[in-house]
Amino acid sequence: MTLVLLDENVAPRIIPRVPEGIANREHRLRDLIHDHPEIMPVHALDPSFGRIFTVARELSLPGVGFVDVLLADERGRLVVVECKLWRNPQARREVIGQILDYARELHRYEYEDLQRQITVATGREGNVLYELAREAGSELDEGALVDRVTSDLAAGRFLLLVVGDGIAEGTRRIGEYLRDQPGLAFEFGLIEIVEYQYADETGRERTIVQPRVLARTATIERHVIRSEVPGLVIDAIEDVRGGAGDRALSDVGLAWREFVARFVSGVSFDDPGQPLPRSGGVGWIRLPLPNGYYVNLYRDRSLQEIGAQVRFPGAEGEGAYAELAMDREAIDREFTSSDLPPLVWGNDDVPTIGLTKPSPLQWDEAREEDQRAWFAQVANQFVNSLRPRLQRIAGNSA
Repeated sequence: MTLVLLDENVAPRIIPRVPEGIANREHRLRDLIHDHPEIMPVHALDPSFGRIFTVARELSLPGVGFVDVLLADERGRLVVVECKLWRNPQARREVIGQILDYARELHRYEYEDLQRQITVATGREGNVLYELAREAGSELDEGALVDRVTSDLAAGRFLLLVVGDGIAEGTRRIGEYLRDQPGLAFEFGLIEIVEYQYADETGRERTIVQPRVLARTATIERHVIRSEVPGLVIDAIEDVRGGAGDRALSDVGLAWREFVARFVSGVSFDDPGQPLPRSGGVGWIRLPLPNGYYVNLYRDRSLQEIGAQVRFPGAEGEGAYAELAMDREAIDREFTSSDLPPLVWGNDDVPTIGLTKPSPLQWDEAREEDQRAWFAQVANQFVNSLRPRLQRIAGNSA
């Protein structure tokens, strides 16, 4: 890949990429991200993140290792960054396992544990994470930020980024391995830092650095829940499976768990290869589609409606949405042939397709049975219409 430098006064200049493994050193990548966290394309992976700032470099997790860079946004959402050179065989074997070890260790932490390690790494006293968030523009009070971070630690809810100067084919096919991580709610991205060098008219060497998202997953298994539908109120994360680490469930959480369990036990798909849905949190059910996309089935009590949507964030998502939109007429016809309305297609900040249906209160047993039946019908049609198309799109881009 090359860049073309345009100047109206001279002929265009071709700027070749510095070869992989030569351009960067791991420490140089680490320091670049530490000093300029805004270069990380976090919002291409998850637009719900706020302003990103650096928390610490070489954050020690005793017994596990050192996180190259810990970032966060002003609401306290954590981003774990691990830098590796892809020409390094150790990177291809170990980098994924290393960053997952970091996530599992942080999942065991209380806020006080994280605060202690941040103090060790930065040499600053006090509630350093809160102070850094305030400097970045956070409007949360100290208690609210501590509660948010504590909740994310307990859920294993992090954004994990592996950053390198290229990517090995064997490392790209990691989705199945990442999904086998019970008890964590992480998102994962592979970021390539491409470097270009040239000499300007004075002979001074110039460097252009281009971060790019090479691969991403949607949130793994126990999904990070965010307000993906305007007006939707998101409650605490719950997990259908339960486990020793679960916090005590509220009555609402228990009722939702029962709703999802009954839905999952009764739903069926025409596609025999379709994985079953899982609870994403109170009010959300997530159904996996190829290439890291999901059908999000939701209930919104305040709007008295139920709905289903698929979001396509980032550059890859926009491309997939564009290809699907070229087949929009056929897809809508498939939905109407199944006694469903045509999809609503929206291409605002994040391309989205979806359906909604009024569901007036009270949500008694009969109403909930109707909701489950509609979810099952809609989920099956989304799978029938989108799964083969997304598989084809993924195959074409491989």
